[in-house]
Amino acid sequence: MGFQRVTMLRSGTRRPLAVLGACLLLLASGCTASSAGGGPATPGASASPSGGGARTVADTTWIINREALAELGEGGMSAAQLAELFDNAHTYIVGASTATAESANISAWTSRQSVTVTDLRVADFSRAASAVLYDVEDWTLTPKAQQQDPGKYEAEGYKLARARGVVFIAAPALDLVRVLDPDGTGALAPRFLSLDVIGQAARYADVVDIQAQALEGSAQYASFVTAAARQARAANPDVRVLAGLSTNPSGRQISSTVLAEDANAVRGVVDGYWLNIPSAGTACPSCGTARPQTAVPWLRQLLSS
Repeated sequence: MGFQRVTMLRSGTRRPLAVLGACLLLLASGCTASSAGGGPATPGASASPSGGGARTVADTTWIINREALAELGEGGMSAAQLAELFDNAHTYIVGASTATAESANISAWTSRQSVTVTDLRVADFSRAASAVLYDVEDWTLTPKAQQQDPGKYEAEGYKLARARGVVFIAAPALDLVRVLDPDGTGALAPRFLSLDVIGQAARYADVVDIQAQALEGSAQYASFVTAAARQARAANPDVRVLAGLSTNPSGRQISSTVLAEDANAVRGVVDGYWLNIPSAGTACPSCGTARPQTAVPWLRQLLSS
């Protein structure tokens, strides 16, 4: 699904105005995603073919945290290299602006400033300059009601984002399977696919992220991402599909080689990546110390390919 450097998101089927207006109400109005019909209409979108994948740096869509950008700079990436990768209209930068984060010197970039939401009840979509990322997981940051019916709330998040004229990114986590199928057995990845979690997310989203970080370093990573991407595009041919990557998933240390191999294995399948360089905190108590050096060789490889 290649696209030019200045291309945003692909356009979807436009909805009748009367139906769209009704769907901008909250859940109490009783308007569900299915009542609108068709796929999402993406603001400011231009068409590009579906079903492909990122083939060059200019084709790659990114989600990355401000702090991660600063850490990459400290880990050996030059300002010019960071700008070549992430200073573009198809990079979504999330996270608060802090003194450390601003050390990456990104204030003048054309990247799309975005906010992360884990609870729609308290979400302030007005803070989103360009996009909202709805990250729903089996954790204390997301209410149980939203974990138990992620498709319903992703549709609501999409409607709220559309009312603000911003892009909606859905990122349902693999561990939602424990909530959606509490009595099930076996590995989470095949159960996630059988529950069509990513398909439901894609139906009314502009971008979906496949949170496959826990599978890094295993043969399952590429096969799961490939199957989930196929499922997402079957639900919405216009959705952009990203694969989650982490330099230290849940605190587990992986090598630069493993990260690069997993990323390259799905490069022709997805449109880009959500690159996580986490450190211990509320969202990931076990993540330990940030390890930007794990990502640097792969990112340099992308720049030279």
